Amino acid sequence: MMTALWAVALFLALIEFSACPAGAAGKKDGLLGVKEGWAWPVVVIMPPEGWESARGDAVKRAMRTAEREISLEREAIRGKEVTFMFSDISEASELPARLETWRAMKVAVIVSFAGNDFNSTLSELCREKGPSLLLAGGETADIISDGTGKPYPFLFALDLPYYARANAIAEAASKTLPRGKSVVFTDVLSSRLARGAALTSLFLEARGVGTLDMSITAYRQDQFAPQVRELESEGVRIYVCWLDAMATLSIWQSLERRETGRSPSSTVYYSGPAHKILSDAEGMMLVDKDILLERNEDGRRDIIIKIRDAFAVTVEDPVTAAKAYALGKWVTGAYRTSDSGDVPQIAASLENADSIPLMSETLAIDTNTHRPKSRRFGMLIVRGRKFESYGSVEVFSQETEER
Repeated sequence: MMTALWAVALFLALIEFSACPAGAAGKKDGLLGVKEGWAWPVVVIMPPEGWESARGDAVKRAMRTAEREISLEREAIRGKEVTFMFSDISEASELPARLETWRAMKVAVIVSFAGNDFNSTLSELCREKGPSLLLAGGETADIISDGTGKPYPFLFALDLPYYARANAIAEAASKTLPRGKSVVFTDVLSSRLARGAALTSLFLEARGVGTLDMSITAYRQDQFAPQVRELESEGVRIYVCWLDAMATLSIWQSLERRETGRSPSSTVYYSGPAHKILSDAEGMMLVDKDILLERNEDGRRDIIIKIRDAFAVTVEDPVTAAKAYALGKWVTGAYRTSDSGDVPQIAASLENADSIPLMSETLAIDTNTHRPKSRRFGMLIVRGRKFESYGSVEVFSQETEER
């Protein structure tokens, strides 16, 4: 019965993975290796842009590079290799059937570059039974179980959770600004923003910064001069905005008008991304989880050269390539440190992984969160209509909140 199931699974796999686009040299050999027992199969889910996109190509090339490094070793991993199989699945409704095929093939790891909705379904299917699921992002993923307070056994992510930006803002503000009180603005109509604001207040207080909380209905207000005047009189010097970009810009403008002709004494922090409309907000501060990768010229060059040496091509998206290579090394490292390739043992190795290279960072996984123990966030400051780098802060996984 098991032999028949295996034959069906391999047949379906040949159909699925032989249909993947070019750039995956060795794909059929990999399936042969799985059939003959000298290769462990790892499924990779494509990004929303597809495998033919610059991002998809970067994922393939980088993960093939990590795979190739194992195959070039004389003994590989106890005489076996790891083969990454790039799936074309894009509909979440197909996942239950595909998972049965992958489980029959003894797939112990799935790496996903898919979008949040797809990953949510995949997470629900994998979190208790496996295979282990590694999310290339995972900011919004619920990895911690409400019931146990511990991570689901088979869920992992490369990113810290979304609310890690609250830790980053609090750390940056407490390090870079003069003594004084802070105020944290948020929109009462957004539970997500309100949660981020509450966490920021908590983290600022923990760093010895006195904090006021101010909730508003942002869409009904575009002038903040009265509030700013009152807040300044109370000694507020740090303005943290868990609002949209327009409301944040209005707060900055109110401060700017009050400070015209004298040295700025207050700084506005924005919790969102570097939006174009904020380019006039001289002195505004932001934090960004990927900017250190995007602006790391040495790291970008290194991953480009590594892939070029392996395949004689130049990837167009080195940041995605660096993340994919890190995930590839995370997976191959787990097989290297595991006694076997079965699902529970690989999961145990994944949660104890360290020495994962992500450009200039070397990541280790926190067993209490199934995310990196820490990640660095870049700080940005608006100067001359540009978002200039302004150092970095380290955020620790155990200090963050998922929801």
